[in-house]
Amino acid sequence: MRGTLRIAMSSLGLMVLAACAGTQLDQAERTTPGGTAYDRDLYAGYVGLSQNEYEEGDYRDSDTFAMRAMEAAQGDGVEPELISARNLPDESVPELSAARDRLVAAQATGATARKPQDAVAAQIAFDCWMQEQEENRQPNDIAGCRDRFMTAMAALEEQPPVAAAPPPPAAPDPVPGPVTVLFDFDKSDLTVDARTVLADMISAANKSDYDMINVSGFTDLVGGDAYNEVLSEQRANAVIDFLVESGVEREKIFGQGFGKADPVVPVETPEIRNRRVEIEFNR
Repeated sequence: MRGTLRIAMSSLGLMVLAACAGTQLDQAERTTPGGTAYDRDLYAGYVGLSQNEYEEGDYRDSDTFAMRAMEAAQGDGVEPELISARNLPDESVPELSAARDRLVAAQATGATARKPQDAVAAQIAFDCWMQEQEENRQPNDIAGCRDRFMTAMAALEEQPPVAAAPPPPAAPDPVPGPVTVLFDFDKSDLTVDARTVLADMISAANKSDYDMINVSGFTDLVGGDAYNEVLSEQRANAVIDFLVESGVEREKIFGQGFGKADPVVPVETPEIRNRRVEIEFNR
């Protein structure tokens, strides 16, 4: 009789426990979530897991997820489920441990604020994976939770493209080096060769940035100082006129005649290297 009574009481206890299981979902569904948008989305995700398990008759896991939903609703910062919280098959522990570490590391770098929807999807999928792996009865469900976790983590860890730094402004071409044009004896007219040299110089100058062009005229040492002073100025002016006619701004040109000063070859006889105009660009 006493044995029969103990069996009856034991059966009654199991019935009471069974009746109590599955009671948390209703309470979770009636909870008004607060906290951040991340907390509210996490709440909704856990409610969804609880509903799924309830419909499958797994009231214990339904309650587990419902209680996690209510924690999220309070903004309590619910973490991914601990590996030790489940009785997992030994062979699944390394992969799930690595997956949890990966998720926690992403959360620690601000992923929940940066990509809240992906962060929620990753945590819900991870806890789903843990629950299905503990049951270890439905390979398709295990794979589905795992795949959703991996997809969410890929999006969560994706870094925004780094905008390439704008290239530095192109440096202007160097200004042309000093250019010298030569003149016939006692002449200030530009020779054909002089015009060719000046045309090439102007083409190079148009690609550079300069502030001033100095034009300096010289003569050889033949003749009087006063005459050669005027001749050197005429030669400088011939070059200046050519530059202006070619589009160079007159305001950027400074010309001067130096007569017999500073000869290249100090001889008293006619010397073409002394009969010259030197053109120098300055920044």
